[in-house]
Amino acid sequence: MKLTALNIVIILIILFLFGLGLYFILKRGRKRKKEREIRRFNELVQTFIESEEIPVSLKDDQLNYIFVNLAMEDFYGISSEEIIGQDDFEILDEKMAIKERKTDKKVLATKTFVTDEMLWKGKIFKTTKFPVDLLNGKFGVGAYVRSASEKNREKYLKTLMSISDGVMIVDPMGKIEMLNSTAEEMTGWTAREAMGKHYSQVFVLEHEKDSGVVPDPIEEAFKDNTLHEFDSQAVLLARDGRKYHLEESVAPISDDEGHIDGAIVIFRDVTEKKEKRAAIEYNSFHDSLTGLYNRRFFEEELVRLDTERNLPLSVIIGDVDGLKLTNDIFGHEAGDELIKKVSEIFRKVCRADDIIARWGGDEFAILLPQTEKKDAQKLSERIKDNFSKEKIKSIQGNVSLGVATKYEPEENIEVIIASAEDNMYMKKTLNRGKKKEDAFNIILDKLYGEYPAEAEHARKTSEICKKIARKMKLSEAEINKVSKAAYLHDIGKVALDKEVASKNEYMIDDTYKEMKMHPVVGYRILNAFDHTIDLANIVMGHHERWDGTGYPQGLKGKETPKLSRIIAVGERFDDMTTDKDYRQAISIDDALDEMKRNVGTHYDPEVVEALEKVIAEENTYTTKITRER
Repeated sequence: MKLTALNIVIILIILFLFGLGLYFILKRGRKRKKEREIRRFNELVQTFIESEEIPVSLKDDQLNYIFVNLAMEDFYGISSEEIIGQDDFEILDEKMAIKERKTDKKVLATKTFVTDEMLWKGKIFKTTKFPVDLLNGKFGVGAYVRSASEKNREKYLKTLMSISDGVMIVDPMGKIEMLNSTAEEMTGWTAREAMGKHYSQVFVLEHEKDSGVVPDPIEEAFKDNTLHEFDSQAVLLARDGRKYHLEESVAPISDDEGHIDGAIVIFRDVTEKKEKRAAIEYNSFHDSLTGLYNRRFFEEELVRLDTERNLPLSVIIGDVDGLKLTNDIFGHEAGDELIKKVSEIFRKVCRADDIIARWGGDEFAILLPQTEKKDAQKLSERIKDNFSKEKIKSIQGNVSLGVATKYEPEENIEVIIASAEDNMYMKKTLNRGKKKEDAFNIILDKLYGEYPAEAEHARKTSEICKKIARKMKLSEAEINKVSKAAYLHDIGKVALDKEVASKNEYMIDDTYKEMKMHPVVGYRILNAFDHTIDLANIVMGHHERWDGTGYPQGLKGKETPKLSRIIAVGERFDDMTTDKDYRQAISIDDALDEMKRNVGTHYDPEVVEALEKVIAEENTYTTKITRER
């Protein structure tokens, strides 16, 4: 007589309870009797369980298999040696393993029976799990598996049709029997429209690449009656032209005699997931700013291409001149623009299969397989020529390039790279002085070229400051220094928006905060060049006030450099006595009176006193000349 499932469960429980009781009895008994009883018990359990057709398993408290019968081996299609000691994640697919783990934990938590349904190899089964008191005092999970009844099968299919994944069921002829709502949305077909049509009309698969061919997983499942997963490059083409990257599988449905009765196709849209993964992969090998390869990719390609068939293998190492200066003066957005511009030129000049990489912040590297050194040098000259025609803000584009070539297989490519770097740094060093001086002149030309009034203001401020310094009996060195600093005091305005730069810098409005930055930018510019570095602090302080309410540092009294205090007076005096677009000039006497009213708050008393002497002396000279005429 064949045992029912309930009988089996009861017997198993009795056997395990018997085993537990036997353990304590044997523990107190003699060794020989203990061994004999254990052997008899194991033989009994083994004979009973192995004789059954229903798959039976036992897991320990860690949910690793410690026993499966022959029927369970057949069910999984693998031997007990491959199952024992493993957990479900090492035997089943991840989705099913997660489901099994959930019910196992429920058994352990509640110490009760838990039933569930599962789709396995195209068939629907009912699983029954129950707690087992193990010999070590802990609980494990016992389980047996049965085929689902038609009622349960219908219930399972209804559940399947309600899940968020797309579900399509086809008959043995490949004609569609059912689509769930997700499948309708993704294919663009309603279940009513799709019913009776061959799946190939509705479920249209393409390869993600135009030239690729994707295998038909449904056809393959019908051929060998096994589960098939989608090709990772499969794309579903919807009725309206939309495309979905897919993930999941096809399971053939078999009747009780093993004949194919159709197939269940379960699929989900992983387009966003795939795009994110592609973006991560792209970013792992590309520079985010330029889109060029990054150093990691370059170094991997260097290993791959360092073969005899790619000789001669040339390398160009480049360093963009003026990046720090651009960042300091115009901000990092301008610096990024400079980097992107040189990247565009590399792409434009180099061949499609050359490896161009952003090597570091302002360094680039180009790998040129099968390229002679003379050809690599010609390429570097074309890059320099193209870049020299570019100008970012007022910074002239320039890049220092070093070339080296590997000719013999035994040469070390790292040595070749180092040689190219040395060559690049040598050129950069030789051109450093001239290029920096040129850059400074370009900045000055931009400021005074775009704002002629600023050039005139700079010239007149320089003259008046020189006269004030003489009246203060400063040394010739300090007189020359204040004259130069006064001429350059507004050089920081080169970084301002044109509309802001042409405004009254003493007017407090919504652009005042931006205007207040020009002494700081001027400091950065002058500090970047050897021949103006000693003027940087003087220029930064020319808007400080005697009472500490000035900017950018809020220095008070003699904390501000003396020459800065002279420029503060000189440039303000010229500003008031010169016609502007936004107002007319005032007289020299009125300007002097205004400055005297602000002595001790805005201006250094000693400097204003010296200005007054300069004006008085010039008035005396003018009167004398007039009388003589």
